[in-house]
Amino acid sequence: MLTESKTLINNYRHYFTRLPNTLYWLVIVDNHFADRYYFFLYSQKIGTNLLHSHELLALAHDKSRYQQVLGDLKAISHLRIDYRDTTHLVEPTAEVTVDKIHGHSS
Repeated sequence: MLTESKTLINNYRHYFTRLPNTLYWLVIVDNHFADRYYFFLYSQKIGTNLLHSHELLALAHDKSRYQQVLGDLKAISHLRIDYRDTTHLVEPTAEVTVDKIHGHSS
């Protein structure tokens, strides 16, 4: 097993706390700007909009190492995996234009 896989699995076990009424999923980002693959664990308490994300690993852009690390992750986790790519950026929420509490107003 690669050292990167061990780091990823240790971080996964640390942050995947299995809290009740909480959704968990994995996100893998192929970041062409930083030339890395990023692995994240996302969580969301059911009934809330707040998302928490934890970076599990930043892996140098090497396809064979990525495939090995991904295989090791899939061997221990049955969570859904969302794949993202910086060539097709996703904006998960609308831009904040009015927020009087934090000083955004127009």
